[in-house]
Amino acid sequence: MERDPYRLTVRFDPVEDRQVRSLTAGSAGARPEVVLLPGLGLPGYLAPWARVISEWTRATVLDLPGWRFGRRPSCSPTLQHIAIACARWLEVTDRSDVILLGHSTGAQAVLRAALLVPQRIAAVVLAGPTFAPGVRTMPALLRTSVSTFSREVAAEFPAIAPSVLASGMFPLARFIRSAMPDRPEELVPQLASPVMIMTGEHDGLAPPGWAAELARLVSAPLTILPGAHNACFPFPRRADQALREFVAGLEQPAAPGGASES
Repeated sequence: MERDPYRLTVRFDPVEDRQVRSLTAGSAGARPEVVLLPGLGLPGYLAPWARVISEWTRATVLDLPGWRFGRRPSCSPTLQHIAIACARWLEVTDRSDVILLGHSTGAQAVLRAALLVPQRIAAVVLAGPTFAPGVRTMPALLRTSVSTFSREVAAEFPAIAPSVLASGMFPLARFIRSAMPDRPEELVPQLASPVMIMTGEHDGLAPPGWAAELARLVSAPLTILPGAHNACFPFPRRADQALREFVAGLEQPAAPGGASES
């Protein structure tokens, strides 16, 4: 193992004929491990949240599809292949009773992964789940991305730049195109495990109204953070507080009344 620049411990596991990199902190204990899948294969911006999670359980960020200079990607850069690689990694590493947390396109992928291996999933967390119905064409996506990312904090860009550059850009564009026509609203009701929804108050790609609709479909708790699409980066402790409350509630009877907002 080695120490990553994100201050997480790096591990490579063979999944089929490729190597999947994971970035881990913390120790497994009484609470389930949280496995995080980033949007667009950019693990750096989830590192602050993973380090906070590691204060109470093990947190593992999956680096999929694996944008790394000079190395073969861990899977093809499409939404479906990333979901399959995530599910196979859970099997290969014999993970069970995990909180599967995806952000942005990672939320789309964990939805599909959870349906592939439901017996390994304790709960699913969809943070900034893309794409809202009004953002499923390239012109709409470009317009919304400009207005949304103008609200992101500047410190985020050094965290994601190495992965963006390593992607070669065209594979990254291929990934985005594979995710745009996806319909999470059709998959969320199929989940067998509890669900939590989270987004940012200024998130144009996964706006609060869209997040509330997904939460309503499965009577899931809804948390709206300050910030934009990647609100978990500048507000990792706010995001973690909501996550911890959700995890603690898994051991208690669900309160009546459907979705709630915090």
